[in-house]
Amino acid sequence: MLNKFKKSDFLKNNKLVNGWVLSECSATAEILGSSKFNSITLDLQHGMIDFSKCKLILQILSKYNIFPMVRVPSNEIGIINKCLDAGAKGIICPLINNKKECFNFTNNCYYPPKGIRSFGPTIASINDNNYFSNSNKEILSIAMIETKESVQNLEEILTIDNLDMVYVGPYDLSISYGYTPNKVFEQKTMLNTYDLILNKASKFGKKTAIHCAGGKTAKFFLNKGFTLVTIDTDLSLFKKGLDQELLLLNK
Repeated sequence: MLNKFKKSDFLKNNKLVNGWVLSECSATAEILGSSKFNSITLDLQHGMIDFSKCKLILQILSKYNIFPMVRVPSNEIGIINKCLDAGAKGIICPLINNKKECFNFTNNCYYPPKGIRSFGPTIASINDNNYFSNSNKEILSIAMIETKESVQNLEEILTIDNLDMVYVGPYDLSISYGYTPNKVFEQKTMLNTYDLILNKASKFGKKTAIHCAGGKTAKFFLNKGFTLVTIDTDLSLFKKGLDQELLLLNK
């Protein structure tokens, strides 16, 4: 892998902007990689990407000075290990609802004695003879907080030493609280909940991330103190740009 971007260097910046890939298009990955994102996440949960495409896109992103991450589809050691072996440096795990689930997740990310990851860094160790000795301190573990249960159990989740960051999934979280997805950044209850997560994470020394719906929303949450914001997905940005150009055409 050509990408030598270290976790410590990545986290030195307290305002990180993350790109999000739903499409399996390699050209889209090239555009995102060459843009001014700090990190790019490949979405294996809701994206149209299978593992073979994930591997290919990770190799494309390795040419760029960005931190490559994958949101895995579930808290399962097999897919977490495969994504790390393919070159992912950060793993975002969905639906972490309690301390036990968070412990299992972080355990799956790291080699013994820190965790239970199986050794076989097929692509990740290319041109890196020290991958095994360095990887435990280079992998970024991120648990998604996206249910009412996860908020209720947040303090216990935050006690997991090997957890680096919590990532607010505002859409599922709002649904869990009984609100429709189009109200995620409007409902006062939800805005207060995002603040609560931010404040509790800070208390435990954990970084915070949140999924946003554009640059304006992303700026709002960076100014609040969130470390990482996902500005939007690749397909959503494409649709917004297309709609804007068609609007200009038809004026």
